[in-house]
Amino acid sequence: MGKQPNLSELLPLFEAHADFSLTEAQYAEKTGAALPKDASYLLKKSAVARFAAEKGYVLSLNERTVSFKKN
Repeated sequence: MGKQPNLSELLPLFEAHADFSLTEAQYAEKTGAALPKDASYLLKKSAVARFAAEKGYVLSLNERTVSFKKN
């Protein structure tokens, strides 16, 4: 199992209530952990997917760039 991400650095992005995207490198820099390799897990069950859902966002993935869209 990979390193647990520190999602607190993403909080200001979620609190802006706007759509945003992070490359794999940006995500790793902000959270201290790599994106999960399994796309289905990343989008549905990962810590960042659950955190995003709590903030009213859904994730999408485009070539290892994760996008967050406000519901």
